[in-house]
Amino acid sequence: MLSDITEFKILKGSSFQHSKCTQDELFEKFLEFTKMDNVIFDRFTYCNEVYAEMYDDFAMLSDEQRRFIERKMKDKATIIYLYADDKVLEQRFNNRGDDYVSLDKLKYAKGKYEEALHKVEHLEVVKFDTGKMTTKQIVENILLNY
Repeated sequence: MLSDITEFKILKGSSFQHSKCTQDELFEKFLEFTKMDNVIFDRFTYCNEVYAEMYDDFAMLSDEQRRFIERKMKDKATIIYLYADDKVLEQRFNNRGDDYVSLDKLKYAKGKYEEALHKVEHLEVVKFDTGKMTTKQIVENILLNY
């Protein structure tokens, strides 16, 4: 919905495919992303931090690389973190399922996201509870305030 209104392109900022490359290749991919404007990234370096730790064969950026990328994005990006409480996550998971992540890993990942976003130094982090707000309410809030 945000993309439809702003006409910003949506790109996968982090994915299971990206994590199959080397750490240096992954860092270069993220550096390329920092050069873009008017883009919505569906996941970013924080997703890599959460999931690479859960899977042994995934490349993982270092904290130094992550902070460097944040500095490159400073003043031109805001992190929008969409979350829900565990009951809502479980209900959604049971309705949709997931090819890569079990419900236990999803709940674990939620905690790891909170840890990762707490360490963000150079970007604003805005959180929305998707169990309490509709997509329309979230998008309106983003457009009014960010």
